[in-house]
Amino acid sequence: MSKFDHVEDAMFGQSIFKNESTLYPEYVPPELPTREEDIARLARNFRSLLGKEGSFSVNVAIVGHAGIGKTALCKYTMKRFEEAANNRNIHVKFLYYNCHSFRSKTAILRNVLSEHFRIQSRGFSDEEILDMLVKRLTREEIRLIIALDEANMLNSEDILSIFHSGELFGSEQSMISTIIISRPIEYRSLLNVPLSGHIHDQMDISGYSRNQLLQILEYRANMALYPTSYTEETLNLIADICSSSQNARHGLEILYRAGKLTDLKHETFINPEYIRAAKADVYPELRRDVLEELRLQELLTALGIARKLTIKGITSTTIEDGYESYVLTCEEYDHELRSKSSFRSALETLHKVGILGKSVGPIEEGKRGRRAKITTFDIPATVLVERIENILSKPDVLKE
Repeated sequence: MSKFDHVEDAMFGQSIFKNESTLYPEYVPPELPTREEDIARLARNFRSLLGKEGSFSVNVAIVGHAGIGKTALCKYTMKRFEEAANNRNIHVKFLYYNCHSFRSKTAILRNVLSEHFRIQSRGFSDEEILDMLVKRLTREEIRLIIALDEANMLNSEDILSIFHSGELFGSEQSMISTIIISRPIEYRSLLNVPLSGHIHDQMDISGYSRNQLLQILEYRANMALYPTSYTEETLNLIADICSSSQNARHGLEILYRAGKLTDLKHETFINPEYIRAAKADVYPELRRDVLEELRLQELLTALGIARKLTIKGITSTTIEDGYESYVLTCEEYDHELRSKSSFRSALETLHKVGILGKSVGPIEEGKRGRRAKITTFDIPATVLVERIENILSKPDVLKE
């Protein structure tokens, strides 16, 4: 077979997918199973915008861990809200921004004006840009709803200035409403008293139960795959794997990668071994080579922190508590205990390579200053524990 035949086979040959793009992370499906109550709550929050006066903006926070559908909930609900309002001649415009791509208020406002209102804002200050936007919205009676995903990439003052847009520029009607989307730890670091006073509703989105995960997997598999390529047992295995993380993105990515591996092997049915293989690579933030390149001290530090975070109810820990867990881990593996300064140095390395995250917690009563909080990024602590324990079980690793 020539190389051109290989390309054609990849393009037009047999596949278990009928629409693989429906498993992409950015895809928003026609329905969101198990999120009906959250959809209704989010839509009702903006109901006041539909009144003739449109006098008040609405600011909502959607808070929850990674992979539980915060972004999908926002996009799904607000697109339908926009369509329903416009069908009734009420001018609502919904815009979504991921603050990893738009990392400042300036970048967001300039994009709003240039891409959606055809107004060039180069050379103007943020205040002037916001003034132009408010005047345009007021003149055309448009209620603008801006979603700021990963909102912690901005600072509280920038978000607050958007909240205050109507008041700042003398408009009787505040025409800009905002949805802040964030993970819990980052949201707490973002929140301050002036900002929290302008949040009308904080929606704390919970993770998925195993039954909910299975329902989502069944719905999405039906959209993406031919029915002969998987069984109920296939989806049950994936639901079992990701039930501890309560993360639907985790399960959908396993399903997608297992399907791609099935295609690569020119098979017509997803083998359970392909699911287990997909599980090993499902977190690109936790590539195996990153862990394997860590020093033993760093592996034991990460393991100690991760084990602490697997305790029910604990989402972050302090350096002091993390060090205590690290001490126990060193004792278990019969490794020489290092000083707290060495422990801190290992934490810095783990933060830089994207395995652990850190934030600054609130000032505790009776204590001075703020305490650093340590957590994982988008990687469930249980997964991190499993990967590190596997590495430490290999011969010669502990001989460093």
